[in-house]
Amino acid sequence: MSTTPYPLRLLQGVREKLSPICLGLDPRPDLMPEECWPGSRRDAGAAAEAAENFGLRLLEALAPHAAAVKVQIAFYEALGIRGLEAYQRTLKEARRRGLIAIADVKRGDIASTAEAYAAAHLAPGAPFEADAVTLSPWLGHDSLEPFLGHCQKAGKGVYLLLHTSNPGSKDVQELPLADGTPLYRRLAVLMAGWQRDLGGEGMSPLGAVVGATYPTELADGLALLPRAPFLVPGYGAQGAGGREVACLYARGPAPHLVNASRSLIYSQRENGQSFEDGAIAAALAMKAEIGRFAPALAPPPSRAP
Repeated sequence: MSTTPYPLRLLQGVREKLSPICLGLDPRPDLMPEECWPGSRRDAGAAAEAAENFGLRLLEALAPHAAAVKVQIAFYEALGIRGLEAYQRTLKEARRRGLIAIADVKRGDIASTAEAYAAAHLAPGAPFEADAVTLSPWLGHDSLEPFLGHCQKAGKGVYLLLHTSNPGSKDVQELPLADGTPLYRRLAVLMAGWQRDLGGEGMSPLGAVVGATYPTELADGLALLPRAPFLVPGYGAQGAGGREVACLYARGPAPHLVNASRSLIYSQRENGQSFEDGAIAAALAMKAEIGRFAPALAPPPSRAP
């Protein structure tokens, strides 16, 4: 069990690799490469085995280039019990490789149910132990308390959905309150108070999810929550790029993550190239593209021999 505060572990990973990449694992049976499947079978058991092979091979390939991995539980749940076993082993392997492992579960409930969810995903030695989880905050602070307790006791992290990357997010998250304030801004104010309640100085283990597809709202969130680690989806397949995420690193390497799923794990391959090599090439291109707009993450110039 690590008691090092979550943001410090995050920052260490970003600094060491000069990479903010969070590898998003979304294993879809219709898209996973042929070489991950066990023979010609295409039943649920074979799909679960393929999902595990796919995830573990990507972890091995991209561990040197990514600071974190976000494992989306829904794609494993869809494959039944064997899928959840694959999810469990994938999280364990990510942490063994020194990656920050984020369980993308988007839970949100109260009382003993929230306690059970927190125990399943954040308690040391839990069945699905991860370093951090994603949560829906819309049931209020009491629905978050069991998770925040693990932040204090076990160095875990929590990401609340503040302004998500999907087009429909504005339907609710930008609804104006009576004074005209968008709803997501009110949530950010509440989050700042919850961070103070957690105590400590510097960056907080209570972070925010804001989509890179909403760069104005991302910059707004950074201003409202200067102590929050940000988990930023929307890069690549959803249309955002280095320009949209550069604000995260304006002051240097920071414990913020840029998530990429489809653009990494289902990347185009050159003739004869393995899917791992395709993912590595896509990750290197992503690092270089972000570095063009965020010089703090640009690799040092190579020296001539």
